[in-house]
Amino acid sequence: MRSFKPEDKLSRTEKMLSTDLDQETVLMSIEAGAYYGMAGTARTIWAKLETPMTFAALVDELVKQYAVTPEACAAELQGFLGEMEKEGLLHVG
Repeated sequence: MRSFKPEDKLSRTEKMLSTDLDQETVLMSIEAGAYYGMAGTARTIWAKLETPMTFAALVDELVKQYAVTPEACAAELQGFLGEMEKEGLLHVG
């Protein structure tokens, strides 16, 4: 799995359809024929990535919003963003 660097620029994949339902954001990939539900922190990350930002900036934003250390946040984010990229939800450039 990829290891994201602080300067990696992250953004949402543009091919996803999304809608908010109650406390969840539902994403649909017409190409893959798959859908994804994001709630809680995942939903927050998806919303923040509407505007492209670096990995370091995303960590900073999440640390401001949640009671977590930068190191713990970065470690957790590595795995989650890796899964997002694997599923075609994340563009890294």
